[in-house]
Amino acid sequence: MKDYIHRFPRNLVIEITKPMYTYEDADCVRIAEKYVKEATSNCQFLVVRTPKGEKQFFPKELRKQGKKVKEVFLRPDEPMVLFEINVPHCEKKDMDAYRWG
Repeated sequence: MKDYIHRFPRNLVIEITKPMYTYEDADCVRIAEKYVKEATSNCQFLVVRTPKGEKQFFPKELRKQGKKVKEVFLRPDEPMVLFEINVPHCEKKDMDAYRWG
């Protein structure tokens, strides 16, 4: 299990340490499609946490709201599908709120 992915009964929490872009009021990050599919199939919320804030998404809404990007990493024939979203700067909740809530 990776240390930046936390799987709880109701929430799939993704910790991002370095966002792609940082604006005055939000961070721009990209989420892999496999995590969105996992949250959809397990009926979980998707929580994206950055150093300056966090946001909770419905996975189906994230597919509509996020910008779909295909990026090639290792295999040129199989580009990785990512969703680009903005996470607003705000106070973050304690991790126990997602673990038990």
